[in-house]
This record gives sequence, structure tokens and C-alpha cells, in this order.
Amino acid sequence: MAKKFRFAFLVVVPIIFLVIGLRFDRTKFGTDPESAYLLNGLNIATGKAVGHFDNPGTTVQMYSAVMLRVTHLLRFSGKDIETDVLSNTEFYIEVLRKGHIGINALILFLLGFVASSMLGNIWIGLLLQTAPFLSVTLIEECFTKVAPEQFLFTAIAVLILLLLKYYTSKNQSHKKFPLLFGLLAGFGLATKMTFLPILIIPFVVLKGQKNKWLYVAAIFPAFILFTLPAAKGYLHMAYWMVNLGTHTGTYGQGEAGFIDFAKYFSALVSIAKINKSLIAVMLLSALSLLLFWFIVGKQKRQESKSEISILLAVLISQFGSILLVAKHYHSNHYLFPALSLTGFTLVFIYLLINKSLTEKWKKVFSFTLPAMFAIVIGFSLMNIPYLSMAYQGYRASNLSTDETLARLERDYAGYVKVYYYPISFNEYSSLRWGNVYSRLYSSDKLLELFPKALFFNMQEKSFQLWETNIPAMELVKKYGDKILLVGGPLTDYELKAVEDCGLKLKRLFDSRVQAVFEIDKENSELFTGIVHSTPPVWVLQNDFENISPDGQWILDGNGERFCKNENLSSDKPRSGKNAFILSYTDSYAMPYELKDVKPGDSYEISIWKTANSKDAFLVATSVTSEPFYQQSSGYVETDDKGWEKAKLDIKIPDWFKGNKLKVYLWNHGSGAVWCDDFEIKKY
Repeated sequence: MAKKFRFAFLVVVPIIFLVIGLRFDRTKFGTDPESAYLLNGLNIATGKAVGHFDNPGTTVQMYSAVMLRVTHLLRFSGKDIETDVLSNTEFYIEVLRKGHIGINALILFLLGFVASSMLGNIWIGLLLQTAPFLSVTLIEECFTKVAPEQFLFTAIAVLILLLLKYYTSKNQSHKKFPLLFGLLAGFGLATKMTFLPILIIPFVVLKGQKNKWLYVAAIFPAFILFTLPAAKGYLHMAYWMVNLGTHTGTYGQGEAGFIDFAKYFSALVSIAKINKSLIAVMLLSALSLLLFWFIVGKQKRQESKSEISILLAVLISQFGSILLVAKHYHSNHYLFPALSLTGFTLVFIYLLINKSLTEKWKKVFSFTLPAMFAIVIGFSLMNIPYLSMAYQGYRASNLSTDETLARLERDYAGYVKVYYYPISFNEYSSLRWGNVYSRLYSSDKLLELFPKALFFNMQEKSFQLWETNIPAMELVKKYGDKILLVGGPLTDYELKAVEDCGLKLKRLFDSRVQAVFEIDKENSELFTGIVHSTPPVWVLQNDFENISPDGQWILDGNGERFCKNENLSSDKPRSGKNAFILSYTDSYAMPYELKDVKPGDSYEISIWKTANSKDAFLVATSVTSEPFYQQSSGYVETDDKGWEKAKLDIKIPDWFKGNKLKVYLWNHGSGAVWCDDFEIKKY
């Protein structure tokens, strides 16, 4: 009966967690980080490498791969998994999100049930289950994201169970403890590097130097195990971590240096203001340790070594987490591990104080746990307005997104829709973000499924069809001259940045999270500077068939030397007998020097290359020390043989020095690429 009674009580909080979580909402077509984890999970599910491992976050990607495989199998869609996932991203992201809400609800139940069983007190289990509700950050992140934070919640819950198992064990020197702690530490680090301060806890708690160093040694193979999908990115991962440590800005940016002290102390103040419950529990923990140390006798301190070491270790790790996050503090979710330990800290404050009391006072003090539980419930209820506001905000934003997309289809059916990138809320932008952060493995499939997904890339200041740059002239020629920019910019600063890129915008309407503009093509420098109303003043074409008598040079149509006769092949021409071959990684060909180049000149440079050659580029660069460099991206059209046309549209800037451009071919991929039928037009 006691077990059934305990079960009935301890299932309530997990059910509340599950019901609220499943009913909660998230940002529809969110990009960062959901789409990246979705597409990297798809990479693993289809046997490819991952492209994003800064967190590292590989545990989330592996979870995504398993869930995608199982869900696709159960859907009986008749489509391959790549097509099914890319065509139904919102459905699959919801599967991932709600799947982990279910996992964490089960973890909450196990945490409460096992803890109350081990320590013989149901209030301890209830306290551990309800403490996460003290933090809006914990609950909102667990409910609204597919991100490492959900796994950090799981990892900390498992850590608590391991610590309780260790605490109640009669053989704390057993080798299983350092190995299990090491395995969990590797999992936590592979999930997110904000887990790093938590590694302190087992090191402090474990008894004996051998066990401590066995634990440390176990972390490395565990980390490798959980980051295997990102094995090729270890150097990049290390570089990222070094940058974080040696720069004062967020994400390894800003000035070189370890800490900007003014920003650091300001961040510490902000953390304290935002996380009052965490700071209060930490202060209570520190005060309990100090009072216990100075008030109770030596024998009691000796008897309470386990409680002291565990509570001290947790306090040090929480403090270390705050110090770590303050260096680059700009979002509270980086404190997830420290926040997740709040309930466990309260439990060990109770266990420490209870250990020092006589049997008479222990009976009186036993009411402390129900009181703590009531206080936690009370403060958690105070968070309801904030969570309700967040819930309504997500719902309103998603409704606004749906209304915007519906209005575009209804009132602007004849317009070309170009989506503001990298931030706008629509299916295409979400997919592209994920594709960029998953090594572009889905580019061909995305182009096949969504052949009209056009973007204006603020970072590259160009129109794009997925990863292919589309010159303004080609955009108008292929899609029409009534063009909308959807999704942004939203602020005056962003609007000025877009107009500085050469676009003149007319605002049509705003929504809660997006703005829609019509591009004033006639007054946009990006169009007027590139769309040519007159024929070219000079044209050069070369199909590489005209060779000098000595065989050393390829000649142009006038019999003049074009470039050295190197890398020419007759294996696979597009026309005639010859084509350039770039047969290995980082091979180069066709070094042509374009002369009489002046600021203000415009050039269209193009060449045809064999299919599926996304890592082969047409390049134009200055021959002086001035940093002028342009590289083709993707292709603008294909022919009936499957060849792809790479193109550069260049307007020589006013600051250009010298009078020459070097044009060449570069293969950065591992497969051979053939190139033929080169053309330059000058305007």
C-alpha cells in the first residue's frame, strides 16, 4: 500500500509537466536551433556527417536521427526519409520536441520515486520534482525548443540519481561509481560545454585519489563516444573553444582578451537579479555549511562528511557555472545546469542539518521538508503569469505568421516572394538555416522540392536560389519584376543596412514578427547597376578548341594567347573536343588575366561545369594587394546534358586599384570536375 500511495503522489507533478508541455507552443518555422538539429539528425539518419558541433550538441543530433527514423517508418509515407522530413519539417520538429518532453516527464517521475525510495521520505521526491518550476528559464526551454537544454535537464536528473545512489551505498569505493560519473560527464559535455562546471561534483565527492583520476580518465572516451558523428570537426571544435576563452565578445567575437571586467561585473549583477531563487538557495547552502562547520563538534562533522562534500561540491559547481556564463552572458539558458540543481541543493541542506540534530529535534525538523515543498509550490505559482505571457506570445506570433503567409498568397499572388535571410519566419528560411548548419548536404533535394525558394542574403548582399547567387538581371528575367521582400528588416537600423546594400524598399505592411516590402526596382542601385539595357561593349568566348602550333597555349577567337595549355582534357567536353579538368581537391585551371579593368565597369563571367559540382568555383580576384575577390555560388541554369552554368556578375568598385582581374577555376571538392564554354561580357 505504501508503494501505491507513493506512486500516486509522485506521478502528479510529472503529469502536470507533461500536459502543460504538450499544450505549450514554440516559434513556428524557428531557425535557431531547431532546424539545425533537425537537419543534422537527418544527416546521421542517412549516413552522413554532421555540420554543426560548436555546442557540441551531438547527443541531440543522435536523438533526432533515431526519432526521425522511427517516425518515418511509422508514417508509411511511401517517400524516402530525406524527402519526407524536408517536406514536413514542422511535423518532425514537433515530434522531436514533444518526444523529449515525454522523456523528461518520465525522468521527473523516476527522480521523485527513486529518491523517495532511497531516502525513505516522499517529501524529498516531491521537492526534487517541483523545484524545476522555480525557474521560468528551465520550464520554457524544456517546453519550447529542440535544443541541448532538454538533454541537460535529463543529464542533471541522472546525475542526481547517481549521487543519491553513491550517497546511500555501503561501498562508495566501488569502481562503478567513477566509471558511471565519467560516462555521464562525457554525455553532458557532448551535449553542451556549459556542463563543464558540473564535472567538479564527482571529482570532489568521490573517495580516494585513484577513483578521482579514474573518473577523469573515463570522461575522455565517453566524450568521444557521444561526439563520434562530429569526429571530423574536432579541430574546429577546439578552435571554437579557444576563441571563446580568448575573446571578450559573445561566440568568440570581440576584442582579444580573457575578460572585459566592466561587462563581467555587470553580467554578474544581471544574473543575480534574474535568478533570485538560484542565488537564494546558493546563499542558504553556503550559510548552512558555515554554521554547521563552526557550531557542531568535530565528531558530527566527521559523521557528516558525505553530506558536506556533496553540498560543497554542488555549491562550487553552481558558483563556477555563474562565473563561466558571466564571461559571455546574453541569455539565461546558459545557466541550465546550475538551475537544474536547485532542488537537489535544498534536499542536501535538509540532510546536512538533520544529521546534526538529536532524535527529539529530528522529529520537529521533519516538518521542514513539507514546508520547503509548500514554499517551492508558492514561488512556482508566482511564475504562472510569466509562462502564460510566453505561451500567449508564441501563439500570437504563430497566428501572425500564418496570417502574413495567407495575405501574401491572397493579395500578392502575382509577385515574386524573396525571403529575408538569415532571419524570417517561413518554411524556406527555416530549411535553409538548417541546411547551412548541416554541411549543405540537403541542397540538391531542397532545390528539387522547392525550386522557387528565393532569398535576399544580408550577409552576402545578394539574391539567392538556395545556395546559388542569382544576379539581379537573372532574377528579373526568370521570375518577373514585381518583387516582394518578406520577413524583414524590422528595425530602422536593419532597414538602413538593406538599403546600403543597394535596395530601395517600400513598406507594404507589418505583422507581429515580420515586415513585408515591395522592392522599388527602378530606384535600387542593385538593379540599376547590373541590369543592362544596352548590348555588351565587348565579348570574349572560348570553347578551348584553338591551340597554338607549339601546343603551349590556348588561343582566343582572334588567335591571341588566352591561357596556358594545362589541365585540358578530351575525356568529357560539353562542346567540341576539349574541356578543362580539375581532377583533385584544391586543383586550379584556366588562369586568364582580364586587362583594362576600371572602376565602374560591369562584367558577366560564366562557364559550364559538369553536374553535381557544388564545390567547384569560378573565381575573379585582383592581382594587386587590394582584397577584391568574388567566387561563384551554385549554378544559374542547366542544359539538356546536365551541365551547370556558373556565373559571376561583377561591378568594379570605386576603390579598385590596378587595371587587371585574374579569372580562374578552382575545385575544392574531392571529385573530378570538367569545365567548358567560357564567356565574358563587358558593359
